[in-house]
Amino acid sequence: MSAIDLAAISAAQTWLLAEIGKPIELLDRGTGKRVVVSPADAAHPEVYLPVFLISAETLWLELTGTGFALDVSRTPDSALGYAVRKVRAGSFTVVMLCLIDVTMRLAEMDDALVLNHLIDFWGEAHGRIADVAPTLQGAT
Repeated sequence: MSAIDLAAISAAQTWLLAEIGKPIELLDRGTGKRVVVSPADAAHPEVYLPVFLISAETLWLELTGTGFALDVSRTPDSALGYAVRKVRAGSFTVVMLCLIDVTMRLAEMDDALVLNHLIDFWGEAHGRIADVAPTLQGAT
C-alpha cells in the first residue's frame, strides 16, 4: 500500500483551519498566555500536524480498530520535537474526514482553536479504547 500524499493532507488542513476563521492558539500552561499559530504552521508536518493526525487516528482507531500507520519520528528542531513523515494506511478521504471531525470539535470548544485540547481528545479516546480492549479480547 502506498503512502497518502502528506502535502495534500497538509494543504487541505491549512485550508480547513483558515475557513473556520477562528484564531489558532497554543496555551502556555505555565503562564496561562496564549500564542497565536498560523493555519500553515498548525497544518505543517513538522509543526502541529502530528498532533492533529494522532488525534484523528485515535478517532479512527476507536471507530474501526485500525489506525493510519503514521510514521512519526523525533525531530529535536521541530515545534513539538516530532514530525510526521508518512501516513501509510487509510485513504485521503478517511484521514480528512477524521481531521475535519477533530478540528470541528476543537472549534466548538472555545473562542479559538486551542491546540492543547487535541491532547485531551487523544487522552479521552485512548481511555475509552483501553476500557473496551479487554472486553473485545475476552470475546474472541
